[in-house]
Amino acid sequence: MTDIESIYKKLSHVISKENFLQRVQEKVESLGDLCDEPMAAMLVANELGFSDVGRDSVKIENINAESGQVNFIARVVSVFDTKEFTRNDGTIGRVGNLIVGDETGKIKVTLWDNMADLIKAEKIKAGQTLQISGYVKQGYSGVEVNVGNNGVLAESEEEIDVAASSQKIKDVKDGMGDLNLTGKVLEISEIKTFQRKDGNSGRVGSLLLGDDTGTIRVTLWDEKTEFLNQIEHGDTVELINAYARENAFSQKVELQVGSRSIIRKSEKKIEYEEKFTPIADIRADMSDINVSGRILDTGEIRTFEKKDGSAGRVGNLLLGDSTGKIRLTLWDEKTDILDEVDFDETIEVLHAYSRENAFSQQVELNLGGRGIIRKSEKEIEYTEKFTDIAGIVPGESYSVQGKISEIGELREFEREDGTENVVANLRLKDETGSIRLTLWGEQAYVIEDLDIDSEIQIINAYAKYGLNEEIELSIGNRSRVIIL
Repeated sequence: MTDIESIYKKLSHVISKENFLQRVQEKVESLGDLCDEPMAAMLVANELGFSDVGRDSVKIENINAESGQVNFIARVVSVFDTKEFTRNDGTIGRVGNLIVGDETGKIKVTLWDNMADLIKAEKIKAGQTLQISGYVKQGYSGVEVNVGNNGVLAESEEEIDVAASSQKIKDVKDGMGDLNLTGKVLEISEIKTFQRKDGNSGRVGSLLLGDDTGTIRVTLWDEKTEFLNQIEHGDTVELINAYARENAFSQKVELQVGSRSIIRKSEKKIEYEEKFTPIADIRADMSDINVSGRILDTGEIRTFEKKDGSAGRVGNLLLGDSTGKIRLTLWDEKTDILDEVDFDETIEVLHAYSRENAFSQQVELNLGGRGIIRKSEKEIEYTEKFTDIAGIVPGESYSVQGKISEIGELREFEREDGTENVVANLRLKDETGSIRLTLWGEQAYVIEDLDIDSEIQIINAYAKYGLNEEIELSIGNRSRVIIL
């Protein structure tokens, strides 16, 4: 390596030797184990505008298996833990790896022994710029630079832009690391605090990103969560050095942003368009479903106590499009929309999930904290599909139309929990047959407005076996009765 005297000879006309040596010593003290005196001298020379002292610096794109000893400046992209191993002579060695990059590319740097110890001591971090001098060889995964005890690894103040090979959302797989991705912000969560096993508190939050290939959730930890307060829906965000992991609950791959990752706003334009699923195509246990539909019915908001003792809220909507209809259950703050919308308005539901209702055996949508519901200006065509009475089978929900052939009495009864309720029965007929209707609660009072041969429509009634194993339609708070 070029010695201090040789370096100073090139600088003697611009700085005194005393001043030069003082700056070298200050550089060594400020950088600690990351810099020796010759390296510090080269850094001082570089600050004075003499970047050609010592070995010529190369760009990563020009490093190949035949390059031998190289000197270059790069920014740390990824830092991997060190490992110990036993050499053939029985001594213990240490090895650690970095991924570094400049504007021309990225390369793996392997650190040995004392240099590897810098990783364990947390002297090297993602985002740091380093002056690196080491020996190039062909490794198992490609060309790499090896830095041993005779190499150089010193912090540099030079600004380095890293060439980012950006992935698309559809290409992200579980276990992938060193991921760079740019997406449009579709949703921003609240920041939550939690307690770690060691008793320290942590913070976590998330956002949903979309590009022209799909959507993905991004989880931010601890100080990275502050970024969530700096962005808005519709902003473009760039991720550098994120890693992918499958969420144990949702079984969906998510991106993780930790201390070694970079997340920042971007001016890039991202093409993203929500893809909406026709209601008829929704099956049980689907996730991340987007639906646009007309409101056919709304339910009341009910409160309940969660397992942790906190209060929860639940409400529902019936949505329809040109292919069918489906019940949407809203949880907690999502129920606020019920006070803002009315029958026949159009809404969009984003990032919902589907489940089969254990009672009705019908597939329903659920919208929790990670979903979005909003009014829409879309024109949604919906026509209620009526089933002939002869075609009704138990275990399904139907809409039927016909004339009243029998009217029963309104009866009050007491539930098992001691509350009171009412029930009434009708018989409806059409050209294909007749069926018994059982009306519960508020729906039962409709019989007061009906006569024999009154024509009505029943929307979303559930078919089941009733008295004497006769098929009947049960009409509760999720059904509608329309008098024609």
